[in-house]
Amino acid sequence: METNSGKKAKLCVSQQHPEDELKEYQAKFKALFDNVCSGVAIYEARNDGEDFVFVDFNAAAEEIDHIKKEELIGKSVTEVFPGVKEFGLFEVFQRVYKTGTPEHHPISVYKDERIAGWRENYVYRLPSGQIVAIYDDVSARKRTELMTRMTDQCFRAIADYTYDWEVWVGPTSRVLWTNPAVKRVTGYSVKELTAMSDYPICVVYEEDRERIGRAFRSALKGSTGNDVQFRIERKDGKIIWAAMSWQPIYDDKGNSLGHRESIRDITAHKEAEQALEKAGQEKKKEVPE
Repeated sequence: METNSGKKAKLCVSQQHPEDELKEYQAKFKALFDNVCSGVAIYEARNDGEDFVFVDFNAAAEEIDHIKKEELIGKSVTEVFPGVKEFGLFEVFQRVYKTGTPEHHPISVYKDERIAGWRENYVYRLPSGQIVAIYDDVSARKRTELMTRMTDQCFRAIADYTYDWEVWVGPTSRVLWTNPAVKRVTGYSVKELTAMSDYPICVVYEEDRERIGRAFRSALKGSTGNDVQFRIERKDGKIIWAAMSWQPIYDDKGNSLGHRESIRDITAHKEAEQALEKAGQEKKKEVPE
């Protein structure tokens, strides 16, 4: 027969105080929040979903978006990530906040003046009304997918043997492909150029960087350009003249795949122009007044 003391002991073991359960849950949540490899951001709604401010941000999110938690807590998501509405995620926040139904925001390109990359988001609402976004940076995977789509034999046969320097730049500003002519024009190998994180500034002569930087940002937005002249600083330090044209690239569904640049060496042409100009000036000096 079980004694009363035995029953009490079992009751104590089987029942946990609500405060202890809450503490245990919070400890588990914090461990998951701090160590999960996906970025996690928690937001609080303002003005019934007209805006959302950061209330927490985990270490993985800091690494993905290159920003510290202390820099954004209490700030609006539109202030920290000004491209969030164009990205389409802000509307997802508003719907999830009002309906409570979780949503998946498919892989898309996020970009602003500070960062750019392919992101995949899952958004849900907590019982408290706060919004949680769990997201991953899938830029490397997308670059691989894009490269795979463009590496058929026909493309290689044409592009690799084109005399001019050809560059394919993805929507997030990274070089996805370049042809072997890069070595002849810049002195850098294909591998070296595709690894550059600050293309094209790294190969542009210092005095032309601001102008070419503007043209590059315009190309990222889908513009077309033709015969823009600038100077390249080669790997060996030699300065040469080049002319660049570019045009956007789209897939069969109209999605942006970035843009293509065609760059040709016009150094000989520029030197001939300068020689003619110099000769003309000297001829003028020889004519008596």
